[in-house]
Amino acid sequence: MKDCPSCGAAVPESAARCKECFHDFTDEPIRRSSTGPLVLLGSVAAMALVGAATLYMIVSNPLEERILVDEDTQSIVWTRKFRSGVETDRLKFADITKLEYVLRSGGTFEVVAITVDGDRRVIQEGRTPLRTEATRYSKLMEKPLEEVDNTSGFHKMGDE
Repeated sequence: MKDCPSCGAAVPESAARCKECFHDFTDEPIRRSSTGPLVLLGSVAAMALVGAATLYMIVSNPLEERILVDEDTQSIVWTRKFRSGVETDRLKFADITKLEYVLRSGGTFEVVAITVDGDRRVIQEGRTPLRTEATRYSKLMEKPLEEVDNTSGFHKMGDE
Protein backbone atom coordinates (compact mmCIF):
# COMPACT_ATOMS: atom_id res chain seq x y z
CA MET A 1 0.00 0.00 0.00
CA LYS A 2 0.98 3.60 -0.58
CA ASP A 3 -0.46 6.91 0.52
CA CYS A 4 -2.04 9.26 -2.01
CA PRO A 5 -0.09 12.56 -2.03
CA SER A 6 -3.31 14.52 -2.71
CA CYS A 7 -5.79 13.15 -0.16
CA GLY A 8 -3.71 10.79 1.99
CA ALA A 9 -5.90 7.71 1.33
CA ALA A 10 -4.30 4.25 1.38
CA VAL A 11 -4.04 2.96 -2.20
CA PRO A 12 -2.66 -0.37 -3.51
CA GLU A 13 0.93 -0.13 -4.74
CA SER A 14 -0.08 -1.15 -8.30
CA ALA A 15 -2.94 1.39 -8.64
CA ALA A 16 -2.57 4.01 -11.38
CA ARG A 17 -5.19 6.32 -9.76
CA CYS A 18 -6.46 7.04 -6.27
CA LYS A 19 -9.95 5.58 -5.66
CA GLU A 20 -10.88 8.60 -3.49
CA CYS A 21 -9.63 11.69 -5.33
CA PHE A 22 -8.55 10.18 -8.68
CA HIS A 23 -5.00 11.44 -8.35
CA ASP A 24 -2.97 10.09 -11.29
CA PHE A 25 0.18 8.34 -9.99
CA THR A 26 1.66 8.16 -13.52
CA ASP A 27 2.04 11.99 -13.72
CA GLU A 28 5.45 13.18 -12.74
CA PRO A 29 5.33 15.35 -9.65
CA ILE A 30 5.70 19.07 -10.19
CA ARG A 31 9.06 20.16 -8.91
CA ARG A 32 9.05 23.61 -7.48
CA SER A 33 12.33 25.43 -7.51
CA SER A 34 13.23 27.22 -4.33
CA THR A 35 16.09 29.07 -6.06
CA GLY A 36 13.79 31.38 -8.05
CA PRO A 37 13.05 33.77 -5.17
CA LEU A 38 16.70 33.69 -4.10
CA VAL A 39 17.87 34.59 -7.61
CA LEU A 40 15.35 37.43 -7.73
CA LEU A 41 16.41 38.67 -4.30
CA GLY A 42 20.08 38.47 -5.29
CA SER A 43 19.40 40.40 -8.50
CA VAL A 44 17.55 43.14 -6.62
CA ALA A 45 20.41 43.37 -4.08
CA ALA A 46 22.99 43.60 -6.87
CA MET A 47 21.02 46.36 -8.62
CA ALA A 48 20.72 48.25 -5.32
CA LEU A 49 24.47 47.96 -4.77
CA VAL A 50 25.28 49.21 -8.28
CA GLY A 51 22.78 52.06 -7.85
CA ALA A 52 24.28 53.06 -4.49
CA ALA A 53 27.82 52.99 -5.90
CA THR A 54 26.77 55.10 -8.88
CA LEU A 55 25.02 57.62 -6.64
CA TYR A 56 28.10 57.82 -4.40
CA MET A 57 30.33 58.50 -7.43
CA ILE A 58 27.97 61.21 -8.69
CA VAL A 59 27.75 62.95 -5.32
CA SER A 60 31.42 62.62 -4.30
CA ASN A 61 33.02 63.83 -7.55
CA PRO A 62 33.33 67.60 -7.72
CA LEU A 63 31.51 69.42 -10.51
CA GLU A 64 34.20 72.08 -10.54
CA GLU A 65 37.53 72.64 -8.81
CA ARG A 66 39.53 75.85 -8.59
CA ILE A 67 42.97 76.26 -7.10
CA LEU A 68 44.32 79.67 -6.16
CA VAL A 69 47.92 80.29 -5.14
CA ASP A 70 47.43 83.50 -3.16
CA GLU A 71 50.52 85.62 -2.49
CA ASP A 72 48.61 88.02 -0.21
CA THR A 73 47.51 85.34 2.28
CA GLN A 74 50.61 83.19 1.69
CA SER A 75 48.44 80.15 1.06
CA ILE A 76 46.96 77.83 -1.54
CA VAL A 77 43.15 77.64 -1.60
CA TRP A 78 41.26 74.72 -3.12
CA THR A 79 37.56 75.33 -3.82
CA ARG A 80 35.47 72.35 -4.93
CA LYS A 81 31.85 72.64 -6.00
CA PHE A 82 29.78 69.50 -5.38
CA ARG A 83 26.09 68.87 -6.01
CA SER A 84 25.61 69.10 -2.24
CA GLY A 85 27.52 72.37 -1.77
CA VAL A 86 30.95 74.02 -1.82
CA GLU A 87 34.04 72.80 0.04
CA THR A 88 37.11 74.96 0.67
CA ASP A 89 40.54 73.89 1.87
CA ARG A 90 43.58 76.08 2.61
CA LEU A 91 47.27 75.22 2.88
CA LYS A 92 49.69 77.85 4.17
CA PHE A 93 53.06 78.26 2.45
CA ALA A 94 54.69 77.68 5.86
CA ASP A 95 53.22 74.13 5.93
CA ILE A 96 54.91 73.21 2.63
CA THR A 97 58.42 71.70 2.63
CA LYS A 98 58.99 71.51 -1.14
CA LEU A 99 57.34 71.45 -4.56
CA GLU A 100 57.58 68.69 -7.14
CA TYR A 101 57.28 69.03 -10.90
CA VAL A 102 56.02 65.58 -11.95
CA LEU A 103 55.94 64.06 -15.43
CA ARG A 104 53.53 61.11 -15.50
CA SER A 105 53.02 58.28 -17.95
CA GLY A 106 50.66 59.28 -20.73
CA GLY A 107 52.23 62.72 -21.08
CA THR A 108 50.51 64.47 -18.17
CA PHE A 109 52.23 66.95 -15.87
CA GLU A 110 51.63 67.99 -12.26
CA VAL A 111 52.89 70.58 -9.82
CA VAL A 112 52.61 69.05 -6.33
CA ALA A 113 53.09 70.63 -2.89
CA ILE A 114 54.64 68.33 -0.27
CA THR A 115 53.51 69.26 3.25
CA VAL A 116 55.36 69.02 6.55
CA ASP A 117 53.21 65.93 7.31
CA GLY A 118 54.27 64.29 4.02
CA ASP A 119 50.91 64.82 2.31
CA ARG A 120 50.93 65.44 -1.44
CA ARG A 121 48.59 68.15 -2.73
CA VAL A 122 48.24 68.79 -6.47
CA ILE A 123 48.44 72.51 -7.27
CA GLN A 124 48.16 72.25 -11.03
CA GLU A 125 47.90 69.47 -13.61
CA GLY A 126 47.63 69.32 -17.37
CA ARG A 127 48.66 67.76 -20.65
CA THR A 128 51.15 70.51 -21.48
CA PRO A 129 54.47 71.05 -19.67
CA LEU A 130 54.14 73.08 -16.48
CA ARG A 131 57.82 73.72 -15.72
CA THR A 132 57.40 77.52 -15.99
CA GLU A 133 54.47 77.48 -13.54
CA ALA A 134 56.34 75.15 -11.16
CA THR A 135 59.37 77.48 -11.16
CA ARG A 136 57.13 80.51 -10.56
CA TYR A 137 55.36 78.80 -7.62
CA SER A 138 58.72 77.73 -6.19
CA LYS A 139 60.04 81.30 -6.23
CA LEU A 140 56.77 82.73 -4.88
CA MET A 141 56.67 80.27 -1.96
CA GLU A 142 60.45 80.27 -1.52
CA LYS A 143 60.45 76.45 -1.56
CA PRO A 144 62.83 74.05 -3.33
CA LEU A 145 61.58 72.49 -6.57
CA GLU A 146 62.31 68.85 -7.36
CA GLU A 147 61.69 67.28 -10.77
CA VAL A 148 60.20 63.78 -10.69
CA ASP A 149 59.92 61.54 -13.76
CA ASN A 150 57.21 58.91 -13.19
CA THR A 151 57.22 57.66 -16.76
CA SER A 152 58.52 54.36 -18.02
CA GLY A 153 60.55 53.76 -21.13
CA PHE A 154 63.06 55.95 -22.90
CA HIS A 155 61.48 59.38 -22.36
CA LYS A 156 63.15 61.64 -19.82
CA MET A 157 62.00 65.01 -18.46
CA GLY A 158 64.74 66.89 -20.26
CA ASP A 159 63.31 65.73 -23.62
CA GLU A 160 60.15 67.90 -23.39
